[in-house]
Amino acid sequence: MTGLHRPAPPDAPRNPFRGVPLADRDGAVRQRLRSIPRSAELLPLWEKLAALPPWQGPALWLHGDPHPGNLLLDGAGLAAVLDFGDLTSGDPATDLAAGWLVFDEDAREVFRSHVDADEVTWERARGWALAMGTALAAHSADNPGMAAIGDHVLDQVLLT
Repeated sequence: MTGLHRPAPPDAPRNPFRGVPLADRDGAVRQRLRSIPRSAELLPLWEKLAALPPWQGPALWLHGDPHPGNLLLDGAGLAAVLDFGDLTSGDPATDLAAGWLVFDEDAREVFRSHVDADEVTWERARGWALAMGTALAAHSADNPGMAAIGDHVLDQVLLT
């Protein structure tokens, strides 16, 4: 993911749902939390993460949708990143949410050791994972695989 994280030109696409400050996603996340059984645990965490300072660096290129369904693996590991329909520019924490979307706690630490993210960016990535996890958990009734990813993500964001 971080191979994409290079400064984007001023005319790079902007996505109103990805790469923006977490606080911009507050209304949508709160709405989804109302339909999720663990909202009592998740809402205080969301409020803490959404209140973090937004990204202050230049807008970077982002994949925008780093869930497991968009990653192709082969015997050696990651072979390709798929589906660039949410390609955008903005906060790299959006893509770093893969730490919670893709991995469990131990593997997440290995992933983190390979990315350049300060503590606030890493916590914003956790916030992005929570936001994406609520979307998957709340809107994937017709896709059990994606619903399972949503449940996994919400379990993971509560761990750390």
